[in-house]
Amino acid sequence: MGDVIGYVVVILIIISFIYGLFKQFQHTLTIQKANRPDVSNFRWLLFGNYLTCVLFLGFLVSFILNVLIAMQVIQLNLLTSDNTGFSCFLFLLILLFAKSGSIPKNRS
Repeated sequence: MGDVIGYVVVILIIISFIYGLFKQFQHTLTIQKANRPDVSNFRWLLFGNYLTCVLFLGFLVSFILNVLIAMQVIQLNLLTSDNTGFSCFLFLLILLFAKSGSIPKNRS
């Protein structure tokens, strides 16, 4: 019973991160379609959102790989649970800095 609850929690986490990735991607497309070159931070805003999408995707891929390795679905010598866990941590850390530093805040 405990294993089933664990799998459900992991699936819910993956689904929520996929939803977050789609929302971030939609936000980035909205900014891209606006095409406001008159705004001084437009390119920086667009770059920050591209970076956030890439980091979000990288975290999601490394998290799914970590889950598959922990469930022993994938058994490779190069990929270990420690490597994928560390890459998840790095992607989240860089994502935190990207969200707080590279995306300019609205001043409205």
